[in-house]
Amino acid sequence: MSALALLGFATSCEQSSDGEATADPAPTIGFHPCDDLPIEAIKEARIDARPSSRADHESTSNFACMFTSHDPYYGITIAARGDTIEDIRQDDRFEVVNETEIGGRHAIVGLFLGGSCSVAVDIAPGVLDFEILYSEGSPEFTTANAACDQATKVATALAPYFPDHL
Repeated sequence: MSALALLGFATSCEQSSDGEATADPAPTIGFHPCDDLPIEAIKEARIDARPSSRADHESTSNFACMFTSHDPYYGITIAARGDTIEDIRQDDRFEVVNETEIGGRHAIVGLFLGGSCSVAVDIAPGVLDFEILYSEGSPEFTTANAACDQATKVATALAPYFPDHL
């Protein structure tokens, strides 16, 4: 799954007074990983501090930053998203493989259809998500376990810099 596809998770719905489903408004996310994670923290996590690209989706409160690591070589998307842990659990494209705690916060580790591992850390009002792609042809991550291990390592390394609120 591409980083941009990751941003389009789930939207909560409720019924209007006339019985039709209406989408809940997306929560306001004020944290952007490209701007708000200190460069020193990114370097400590062994990621190139120059983001290769940004994905800002204000209408859905999703802000992502795609980084590259050179040792080992891989790409990682770090996204502040308006989805909750429960939204992610209910997404048919996501398979939870582990629940853990990172930086004192609840996190779920899971696989997305299409070959990526995501570590979603619960930070109100949404999640801070760390996603790494894997494939048989990848020079570094040929299995889901390898990608999930690395995504968890990066999230853990950046945990001291997590905001109190997204």
